[in-house]
Amino acid sequence: MMTEVFLLTKAPSSARSKLCLKMVEASDDPRLYLAGDGVYHLLGNLPLGKVTACKEDILARGISSPGGASVPEDFYSQLVDEVMEKASRVYSF
Repeated sequence: MMTEVFLLTKAPSSARSKLCLKMVEASDDPRLYLAGDGVYHLLGNLPLGKVTACKEDILARGISSPGGASVPEDFYSQLVDEVMEKASRVYSF
């Protein structure tokens, strides 16, 4: 089954973030990647599904716990692999 990949770089207060999370919730098989200010979403409730966060952005923003998100050593390599090999659609917010 092909997945839908969502890259979220906006803060939780952004209208783009709200749209992204609505789309994630409506997806049958979403993969949510958090980078930049998107890692602030780790401080609140995230939709169900696979969530991956950028380690460098978590550290830069002083977030102490990634919640239920995975935090790979090479975030962008994993993102590119998923986009190229498994994604039916890719969205960037």
